[in-house]
Amino acid sequence: MRRALTAGSTIARAAVLLPAAMAAWWFLAKGPSLWLLEKLAYLPLGLLVAPAGLPPIQVAPVTGDWTFNVAVNTYGRNPQTNEALFVSSLEFTADQDSVALFACGWFAYLALAAAANAYTRAQAATVAKGLAIVTAMNVLSLAAFAYINGYGSVINGPGGGGYLWLLKYVYHLIYLVAPFAGPFGVALLLHPRWRAGFGFLAEGRAPAGRAQRVTAGA
Repeated sequence: MRRALTAGSTIARAAVLLPAAMAAWWFLAKGPSLWLLEKLAYLPLGLLVAPAGLPPIQVAPVTGDWTFNVAVNTYGRNPQTNEALFVSSLEFTADQDSVALFACGWFAYLALAAAANAYTRAQAATVAKGLAIVTAMNVLSLAAFAYINGYGSVINGPGGGGYLWLLKYVYHLIYLVAPFAGPFGVALLLHPRWRAGFGFLAEGRAPAGRAQRVTAGA
């Protein structure tokens, strides 16, 4: 009964805090969070996605559009002649609203941690660990977004077949699922109040009404 009440109060707080955090992020902190995401992702994308000698990300100062350089190194088809050609790299541009989803996870996690009453001195390290995990998820998802857009645009043709379908499926997961489900998964992993609502995740307890007997050794 107590576990159910704890889970219910946590969910009720999250129902208020999560929309408030998302609204505050979108209207007040979207620009700074995108700036931070660019700085944090620049080196990982340079190592994982971009071709040597080219910047992985360039952000237009006026529009805020993000231009990605992607190492492709595969064959595609010339759209005019339909002839096969080897593409070593390409660049594409995404508007900042398309990239913004990869910056919302910080605020979603902070709201979920607040719903679990995690803002205490004893849990400060846990919250910091959660933010670090969410940051890694944000950056890796952004790298996958850039690569799939670049690589997929080259093989997007009759020869793409099942592999193109797989790319689209992964793209759906990292773009429409991970930014929202990821912070909740981190909250479940790190905060007992969230796990309390899921019996198979909650910490084990002795069965109610059964006393545990401890016998001291001689």
